[in-house]
Amino acid sequence: MAIVTFLVHPGRPDAMALAIDTAEWLTTRGDVARIMSFTGPDQVTEAGATQALGDVDLEGSTVAVSMGGDGTFLRVVRMAWDRDVPVLGVNFGRLGYLPDLVPDQLREALTRVFEGQAVIETRCAIEITSSDRSLVDDHAPLLALNEVVLEKTDFGHTIRLATYIDGEEALTYSADGLIIATPTGSTAYNLSAGGPILSPSLRAMVMTPVAPHLSLDRSLVLTDSQPVCVEIAADRGAVLVIDGQEVGRLAPGTTITCALAARSVRVVRNDPQKFGGMLRVRLLADRGR
Repeated sequence: MAIVTFLVHPGRPDAMALAIDTAEWLTTRGDVARIMSFTGPDQVTEAGATQALGDVDLEGSTVAVSMGGDGTFLRVVRMAWDRDVPVLGVNFGRLGYLPDLVPDQLREALTRVFEGQAVIETRCAIEITSSDRSLVDDHAPLLALNEVVLEKTDFGHTIRLATYIDGEEALTYSADGLIIATPTGSTAYNLSAGGPILSPSLRAMVMTPVAPHLSLDRSLVLTDSQPVCVEIAADRGAVLVIDGQEVGRLAPGTTITCALAARSVRVVRNDPQKFGGMLRVRLLADRGR
């Protein structure tokens, strides 16, 4: 018996209709379906009951189905990662890079999962810790599939960010911000800021400054055994953004540490896609936006 958990974008009634229809099909097969809808950045509703995102336990789920765009997919990843549940993304957004299934492919894709025939990719993620305890939740660790960004808070002013690699002081940036991206996220904000594209199969991080002033403007690629610690300099604070979502404001002197998580994110793919094809599709899509 399979247990399928659907997580639906609240603004897409077509996604909810498909979730309900697919749940009925699963029930006739003797499987179990759970349908949840996001009701805010940190809440979901299931069967009329609302609970915090960090309280949702997907243990026992065979697969978690994201029904929305990239934002929905990234939130589902954070929920599923802790229980090592694979994520299947159905794209209801205008341009979804992460969910690669269209609605008509959902039943076939689930059948392949149940039969052990699905293509499941592993993607590394960044686990984030901070000296600011208000940002830390031991039950819901901060996780990034795409990138961690430290941004300036004041228009017209840069921020100073001191970095430590392998426990040793490295570079101090005066810049608009600093991006620490996974290979999956290397084609997002990192690419726009001039950073390199990494093959998604690598276990690595890339650190790229945003509009640096009188400091190194090149990216650094770090291995999976090289965590990076970033300290906010004493004059100005910064905004912490994870996968496009503002997490909090960091006071001067605060540190965050980014390290590759030991457990990878598992993503169900419609078809295996090699790096060259993925790159061509992504860059052509960007050009046509």
